[in-house]
Amino acid sequence: MASNKIEIESKILLSKKDYERLASKLGFSEKEIVQTNYYRDSTDRKLKKYGMVIRLRKTGEEYVLTRKAPLSEGLLEKNQHLSQKDADSLISHNVFPRGDIADFLVTLHLPASELRILAELTTHRREAVYKDTDLDISKNEYGKKVDYELECDSDSAVKSQNTLQEICENYDLEFKLNTLSKETRAINAALEGK
Repeated sequence: MASNKIEIESKILLSKKDYERLASKLGFSEKEIVQTNYYRDSTDRKLKKYGMVIRLRKTGEEYVLTRKAPLSEGLLEKNQHLSQKDADSLISHNVFPRGDIADFLVTLHLPASELRILAELTTHRREAVYKDTDLDISKNEYGKKVDYELECDSDSAVKSQNTLQEICENYDLEFKLNTLSKETRAINAALEGK
């Protein structure tokens, strides 16, 4: 069964030093959530041309296949939970599971068999609430790269940007929105490494 979610977030990249400083100052949970993301597209990036992303995410023993599609504000996420067997088949043998996401690919005339794992990214995430908005601070590892990110999820882009701007002002950080998604950064790094 698939579920839908609207994702509206703003992000900034951090230096390692600023990541460590904010992680200790903004009340982030000590519990770290480790997620491994497998980003899929055709080799000629057909999904990217539509502004879409398909990702398989492993968190602990849970596997979720996600399709993200652009909205006028934010992204519409369609999530499909997978068994470990289906996730392993998708990762190791490119056997795409049946369900809403596979059905959607049919409407795009994009055979699921054309999709490949183009990049893998592991996120070490900690969460906090700041003035009624959700914050995540992350260390992201992909290829031979590591980056750090502060993300604010809200019900509007303006609210999430304003929250990040306030944090930047309070902690003497440059306010520069990061417009490159984790998926884009990871795939770009993978393509550079080839």
